[in-house]
Amino acid sequence: MRWLRRFVYLLIFSVWLMVMIFPCMAFTLAMEQQIALGQEESSHIRIFLLQEPKKEGVAVEWKRPSTRQSNCLKTSVTYLMWVGEGENTVYCQCIDPQTGQTRSADPQTCRLP
Repeated sequence: MRWLRRFVYLLIFSVWLMVMIFPCMAFTLAMEQQIALGQEESSHIRIFLLQEPKKEGVAVEWKRPSTRQSNCLKTSVTYLMWVGEGENTVYCQCIDPQTGQTRSADPQTCRLP
């Protein structure tokens, strides 16, 4: 029973920590317009604020290397809208090893849903 009590304490602490972090993230997002986690161009999560006349909300962009090819990047964009609608999307971009330029790839290259 001792492990159960410790697990409950850990769960309560985690919930409390999330409640405390939320206002800090919301304030930073309002002031900076975006929050980026990860410094690499090939792998990062970016949370950004959308403020258009008919569309307002928050979008989350997650860019990561493809599981199928090493020179391709899979990017997912999810919208959390309170005004208007946003269409969630997933796309793939590959880097040409000879020129170093980014080009679009067919969805099967990155195993997109």
